[in-house]
Amino acid sequence: MAKFKMPKNSSLLRSTITASTGLFTAIKTERKVRQVVIAAVIVTAVCSAADVGYFQILMTIFSWVLALICEMFNTALENALDYASGKEYHPLIRSGKDYAAACTFVAIIFASALSLFVLSEAIRGAKVT
Repeated sequence: MAKFKMPKNSSLLRSTITASTGLFTAIKTERKVRQVVIAAVIVTAVCSAADVGYFQILMTIFSWVLALICEMFNTALENALDYASGKEYHPLIRSGKDYAAACTFVAIIFASALSLFVLSEAIRGAKVT
């Protein structure tokens, strides 16, 4: 089996282009990544419309970006493990994929709970004044 050496990116600009291409490819081809991006955009828009404070919006965006990062790592790990295993079942591969999925699950639950908390505080504050 011949080894193929991947060329290194020669500049910061080329590394940035490669990374942004990976992000847009993930958004375009992976349904779950798209769902997290759409949720982040919707929550940010709703928080802005509800006149939530800048810090709360920033923390909400941060939580959804964290969920997006976890989802992309989960997708990358699943693809790599599927390739490495030849799609054959192995209990260690199954548990590795389960752990990666659990990481994404925790991040999405955190982002959702934070978003609901921020929005409930905005709605509760609107009723009082």
